[in-house]
This record gives sequence, C-alpha cells and structure tokens, in this order.
Amino acid sequence: MVNKKIVYEQAVNDRMRNILRLEFLFAGIMYRLKGPTEWDSRAVMSGIIEILEFINRIDFKAELLKDLKQHTQILERWQIEPFVDKEQLEKLLSQSQSLIIQLEEIKGKIDEGLSEHQLIHLVRQRSNISGGTCRCDLPSYHYWLQKNPKQRLNDLNEWLAPLKLLSDAVNLDLYLIRNNSIISQETAEMGLFKSKLNTNASYKLIRVIMRKEQQFYPEINGSKQRFSIRFFEQNQPEQISQPTEQNVKFELNVA
Repeated sequence: MVNKKIVYEQAVNDRMRNILRLEFLFAGIMYRLKGPTEWDSRAVMSGIIEILEFINRIDFKAELLKDLKQHTQILERWQIEPFVDKEQLEKLLSQSQSLIIQLEEIKGKIDEGLSEHQLIHLVRQRSNISGGTCRCDLPSYHYWLQKNPKQRLNDLNEWLAPLKLLSDAVNLDLYLIRNNSIISQETAEMGLFKSKLNTNASYKLIRVIMRKEQQFYPEINGSKQRFSIRFFEQNQPEQISQPTEQNVKFELNVA
C-alpha cells in the first residue's frame, strides 16, 4: 500500500509566490467547473474575477516568458545526455517553445478584453461587498445562474478560453521547476531544521513532503541565502499550535 503524502511549499521570492497563487486559483476553477449547481458556477465566477484582479496588478506574461526561456535552454542542453528520456524531453521542449511563441504574440492584456465582459464586470463590481452578489442585488446574475447547467458550462468555458494560455504556461513552468529539484531525506532535530542555499544558484521553491499519518505540519521561512523549517503540533483546530520537540523525518526538495 502506497503511503499518501502531503506537500508543503514555500516560494523563495515574490515572483514565484505569485505564480503559485495563480496556480491555486486555476486549480479551484477546474475543480468546480463541471459542477452542476448554482454554487459551483458562483465559485468559478469568483475564481475568474480573482484572476482578473491578479493579472491586472502583475505582469505575468513577462515573468512566465523569463522562466520558460530558462527552461528551454536547460532542456536543450539535456538533449546531449545519453540517459535522458528523449521522447519526454522533446515533448516538454515543444510545449515550452510553443507557449513562448504564443505569449510573445500577445500585444495587449492577456485576458483579451475579458475584463470588459458585461456580466463579469457587474459581478466584479459587487464582489468586494459582503453578500453583494445575492439575487436582490444582481438579478441579471441570478437569471444567468438559473440557466441549464450545460449552458452555464458552455458560457464559463467560453469566458475561460482567453485565460487558457496563462494556465498552460503556469502549469508547465511549475512542472519543470518541481521536477528539477535537489531531493534529500532529512530529520528536523527537536522539530527544527536549518540549512544554507548555494548563493551561486537561483533557487525558486522549497518543498517539504511528509507522510499523511505524521502529526506535524511545517512552517518554512526562507531567503536567497538560507532557510529554516519549524514543525508544529496541533491536536485540535481550535487549539493554538505548539512547536514540537520531537525529531521529525521528512523529504526535502529544493528547486
């Protein structure tokens, strides 16, 4: 029987933290997208609005292009290695190159006018008010939410289409980062682990992987030079977490 594991992640810089947040928003949308209820569609709409707010503040196009170009250079260097899975390597290289071309072809905003969509605009205006999207405040939204689930799914897929390129770029970027990491088995003595980072390398992500049955969770604090991991115990959600004094075994991935 394979032990289930829990993965905890900490970005080393703000750029990577923003990309992780974007991945989180897209994951929530995809989870609720095919749900048939009004509340599923509401969750997807909320996710779309959060993404629009996010990409209006941050130039994700430039950030993802920089990462994908770095990945492409690394993948090209791996082509001469004898023990590399050539088929998988060519697939990843093709995906990366294709996304770079598509991102560079975008001249304006990455949402292709989605911000000006009438219904999305109305919901977005009311979303910062507690309960502001209820039926008494937005009858047009309520009307759309009562449509057949298949119709709502078609509409949502149409609205999400301009964001698919962004989602694909985020997923590939993080896949390549997570799969190009230094992996080690570690022990936090009395619940605390400290380590330094190679200042000549450009790290982006620290990952702690634990067995699901372990009764601890980590808090990761890091910078470009060093990081620490403190493990906590919390027997009940309403109780204050306490630093554990036990030795904790875990898998460490530094990417």
